[in-house]
Amino acid sequence: MKKNVTIIPQRPADANRKIPVAVYCRVSTKSEHQGDSLENQIAHYTQAVGEDPRYELVEIYYDFGISGFKESRPGFQHMMEDAEAGRFRQVITKAITRFARNTRTVLESTRRLKELGIGVYFELQGIDTLSQEGELLMTLYAAFGQAESEGARVHTLMTLKRKYEEGKPPRQLQRSMGYSKGEDGEFYPDEYAPLVVEMFEMAADGYTAAQITNYLNAQGITNHNGCAFHRASVTRMLRNPAYKGDFIAQQFFVNDERRLVKNRGEKQMYYIQDDHIPLVTTQLWDLAQETLNAATHRVAPTKSKPADLTDENYPYRHQLFCAGCGHRLNRSVRAGRVLWECNGKARFSKDFCDGVCVTDDEVRSWLPLSDGGHYVFAIKAKGKTTGHGHMTEAEWKSTHAKAAHANGAPELNEENYPYMNRVYCKYCGSRLRRIISNAGKVTWICNGLSRQGKQFCKGVRVPDEKLKPLANMAGDFYIGKEKVNGTEGYGYSRKPDRRK
Repeated sequence: MKKNVTIIPQRPADANRKIPVAVYCRVSTKSEHQGDSLENQIAHYTQAVGEDPRYELVEIYYDFGISGFKESRPGFQHMMEDAEAGRFRQVITKAITRFARNTRTVLESTRRLKELGIGVYFELQGIDTLSQEGELLMTLYAAFGQAESEGARVHTLMTLKRKYEEGKPPRQLQRSMGYSKGEDGEFYPDEYAPLVVEMFEMAADGYTAAQITNYLNAQGITNHNGCAFHRASVTRMLRNPAYKGDFIAQQFFVNDERRLVKNRGEKQMYYIQDDHIPLVTTQLWDLAQETLNAATHRVAPTKSKPADLTDENYPYRHQLFCAGCGHRLNRSVRAGRVLWECNGKARFSKDFCDGVCVTDDEVRSWLPLSDGGHYVFAIKAKGKTTGHGHMTEAEWKSTHAKAAHANGAPELNEENYPYMNRVYCKYCGSRLRRIISNAGKVTWICNGLSRQGKQFCKGVRVPDEKLKPLANMAGDFYIGKEKVNGTEGYGYSRKPDRRK
């Protein structure tokens, strides 16, 4: 029996209806050349897509200085979030390797976009993922791209190993105060070398790293970056065998997750003697180590682990301030002991405030504290601190005012720092807080490290200029160090490595 079939005519396409399009760009290093490449890509797509009558350009998403192996790319993640929200129907990118160098990431992302009805067009390969043969070709190209990158990485690692074994490691001694690179590529002592020698002589004479730090800052001496000295950096210098002409290669390495990590025996290390011109003699270096070790053993660390920094464990934590400058006292942990130290001195320098440092046991002896702030001052006898006292906020404010640091840095607010409450340490999840050097340089540091010590987090220090690209990007960012093509830089992700 013949059925009655009615043909419904095809609806003509609306010529005036444009396809909403997103563009994704990425460069993997923050070199000047790569920066120009990113700008050129953005300019190209702004013009090419913007002038194409078929398309409506929604947004250009980009990542700058982040490896294609990293799944935690803020620009890429922002694009995927907008795709879920239905902001566009097509993605255009230069090549599969710009989209990602990890085959799994390419396939998972494009398949998710395909489920949302969004196609990805790779210009260089001429592949549209919505076409029948698109995914097959894309899989092949992505696998080739990943294999090529992995092969280059293996070749680079073999080359490095060969150089280590020959005693010719790549090194960046210009980061070590006292050395500068000459035109021939070798490292030579510079104008800071005599200061380095003086620091080792002081250590050999029995001065501790803290005493050397205080001396340098009291004299107004700055390091090769124009910044004040810190106890941790002075300690690292005095422990560095590079100053006696030796070099330890591969103290850090890039693991399979493309993260720079400390070598704790997973890889071979190479101790190279007489690698470069020494600044101090071996005898002076060894004597400095002996005296530093002796000073370290004078105070035995406590065995008990300090309580977590919570209002329950430290109900007075928000009530303690320095009577010298009015800045809050922050908790720190040294050798297992809990101390409360002036944040003004820590952020700026001893020139800003002499500071106070009071043990937690002494603070607890004052309990209960009345409501409001309590300003702590040092009690001195014959020039030495013999204890501490405290006064109420009303008493302090009747004769004092909070000190402001004349460093030229912008005021701490969201207008000057749009990302100030949205940046965190990738390693522990703690918020990054702003510190300012004597020269006015702004740096953001891990609050977990500064308050609870290295046993809690190895921390991260990020120059403010590295955070500027986040100003116009929404959401939280977790920041850590990464190494791309042998160059160390900063990476951003939406989640920390581990939760606090």
